[in-house]
Amino acid sequence: MTKRIKTSEALELMKEGTSAGGFVLSDVETQQLGFRDALLLAENGFVVPSGNIVYDDADIEYDADFDEVEWRGEPTNLQDFLVSKGITHQAETDTAISIEIAVEDQAVRHWLEKNSPKLKRIVEKLVIDLYHTDQILHAK
Repeated sequence: MTKRIKTSEALELMKEGTSAGGFVLSDVETQQLGFRDALLLAENGFVVPSGNIVYDDADIEYDADFDEVEWRGEPTNLQDFLVSKGITHQAETDTAISIEIAVEDQAVRHWLEKNSPKLKRIVEKLVIDLYHTDQILHAK
C-alpha cells in the first residue's frame, strides 16, 4: 500500500536527500508550485500539472543560447540548432546501425513487432538527441 503525503512533505524529504519513492502526493493537483519545486518533483518521478507551476521571470537566469534565439513558434530541429551554433556538423550520409533487443515476455515481443516502424523513428531521434545532449554537456 502506498502512503499519501502532502507535496510540502515530499519536497522536504527530497531536499534532505531522502527518497520520496513509494509515496503518492495527496494535494499536488491543488498546489501552486515554484518552478524549482516542480522540477524537483518531476526529477523524482512525480507529475505536476503545468497549470500549477508558477514562476517570476526575474527568477529565470539569462542564457544567451536560449534568450538570443528568435523563436518562430515552432520547435527547431536539434540537429539544425547544433549546426547553427557550430557545436556539431551536418552529416553527409546516413549509416544504418542494427541493435538487437532481447525480450523474454511474449506480450512485449508481440507489441515490439507490431510497433516496430514507429519505434524505429522514435529510437533514431532519441539516440541522436542523447548524443547531442552529451556533446553539449561535455563542451563546457
